[in-house]
Amino acid sequence: MEGKHVAITGIGGFIGSHLAAAARRAGAARLVGIDNLAYGSRDNLSGTLGDRENRLVVRDIREIDTLEWAEILEGVDVLFHLAAEKHNQSRDDPERVLEVNVVATRRLFAAARAAGVRKLVFASSLYAHGRRGPPAMREDERPLPDTTYGTSKLAGEHLLAELSDAAMRHAILRFFFVYGPRQFAGSGYRSVIIRNFERILRGEAPVILGDGEQSLDYVFVDDAVAALLAAAGEDRDGGPYNIASGRAVSINELTEVMLRVAGSTLRPVYGPADETAGSHRAGTNDLAAERLDWRPRIALEDGLARVHAWMAKRTGDDGR
Repeated sequence: MEGKHVAITGIGGFIGSHLAAAARRAGAARLVGIDNLAYGSRDNLSGTLGDRENRLVVRDIREIDTLEWAEILEGVDVLFHLAAEKHNQSRDDPERVLEVNVVATRRLFAAARAAGVRKLVFASSLYAHGRRGPPAMREDERPLPDTTYGTSKLAGEHLLAELSDAAMRHAILRFFFVYGPRQFAGSGYRSVIIRNFERILRGEAPVILGDGEQSLDYVFVDDAVAALLAAAGEDRDGGPYNIASGRAVSINELTEVMLRVAGSTLRPVYGPADETAGSHRAGTNDLAAERLDWRPRIALEDGLARVHAWMAKRTGDDGR
């Protein structure tokens, strides 16, 4: 990042705001962020966009035409495209998901190439794979998405491959279940980690839906950001790369670790099963390790302890 002009769509969100701060620490000379702040927050960017060389464009990417993109992206070396309508929104408004994740995304990619952006890093998703059971999802397997969101992210991958060339190189990262401080803002989706830490901090039993044996592959946000920065390297193109730990953790195990780091004697209660029942979603990261020199470094217990400390500070409670 040293001396580079960097653009980040979705900069006010969970991963985007952490990436912005990391890019500044890594020496980015200029930073432009694009976010409609529907799920993100200006508060997430406190201290990151403070000087005159940096700016925030508060716009929905569906509303930005080719001419405006040309002005926003002028002089940009590296573009991180994180803005998207997410899986949960796709169930309620699939047409909006396609408008943002396919139509507006293609317009952005074409504008980036025309503006002379040298590297474009695209945040895709495990939902592009489509599978919900073992074995772990490999980076080289055939994707068969079974949701509108997953289909839209796979389309974004193909559009980027189509529009990239020797002048604008690209990398595609498929993120698994990223967690960490600032995981939600405003009306953003609250993960099981956030929801149950909120309950624990209030002295209420955490809730597990179904039998708790459904399992997910968790990656701490600092590791996710490290993958994004690694993928921005000039010799680290291609993908898709699974940004995954390689291990699925059951909700039962996750909850036990959360209670332990919170120092709580509460016991979980069980509720009706949801759509995650019976799913076991993990991803191999062999290609990311080989080509990006990336593997996750933050252990689950350490990452959860950081989330708990952040939430306890926000609520003015020590978590016990």
